[in-house]
Formats: sequence, structure tokens, C-alpha cells
Amino acid sequence: MPRLLVSNLELERVSEAYPLIRRTARVGPERWEAFCRQLAKQGGGVLAVLAEDRRVHGVAAYLPVASLRHGSALRVEAIAAFELSHVSLVRNVLSGALNELAREKGCEVLMVSLDAKGMSSPRSRRRLGWESLGLTAETIEFVRHLDGEVEDQDIR
Repeated sequence: MPRLLVSNLELERVSEAYPLIRRTARVGPERWEAFCRQLAKQGGGVLAVLAEDRRVHGVAAYLPVASLRHGSALRVEAIAAFELSHVSLVRNVLSGALNELAREKGCEVLMVSLDAKGMSSPRSRRRLGWESLGLTAETIEFVRHLDGEVEDQDIR
């Protein structure tokens, strides 16, 4: 099993995460880098899962926000993972790190914004994969309440 490290990605290195974000966000590299700078100014950042060779295999751009419905929240605006097998090791590591970060920042929930394409069907594999992490579809965001531990589960 590969050793994965999680850390905040410095602004000088956010371009290394762009290949993962490109398809998900459908933005150019300049927009991605400007977005990351804006997040940093507002108290957010980019969490990265790095392999032993220091290459980015997972990324989540986050910002602590106030939510009318949920109180304090850690909003994830962009998230992507590159997996080497059917086991979602990178996504699971990233998910656990986001939980920990949200708790450190005093957040009550984790809110993950995803492209809604393919999410409307309750049997959508994509939707079921996110729900297996303890997230539920609320409006166009998946929300995980942090009042209890979420069981690590395999996402297919």
C-alpha cells in the first residue's frame, strides 16, 4: 500500500494540482491559480494528498464559511482524486483530512460542492460513492455533519 501524505499545498505549488482540477472545474490554469490566491486571502487553502514521490494525487480547495442552515462550515469548492485501483484510497485519505481540518477550524459541517451532472438519480454510482462517505445530497451540495465519526468505506 502506498504511503500518502496530506498537507496544505503552498501557493507556489497549486499548478501541480491543476491536472486533477482541470476536468472537474472546467477552468483554465490561470483561473485555478487566481482562485487559490483568493482562497488564501480569505482564510482558506488547498489540501493535497501527496504520494511518496511528492506528486499530487488528491486535492480539495476549501474555505471556512458561515452557513445560514448549518452554522459554521468548511466549504469545499473543488475536489478531485487520482486513484490507481478500484479502492478509493486517495479519496478516503482526503475525506478524513477534510473532516479533521473542519473540526480544527470549529466547523459543524463539511459542505462539498460538486457538478450536479449524474447526481439526480438515487442510484447514480457517483452519488452513491459520495454518500458512502457519510455525505448526503442537500440542494446542490453534499453535506457531512461532524457531530460523529464517519466510518471509512470503500467508494466504487
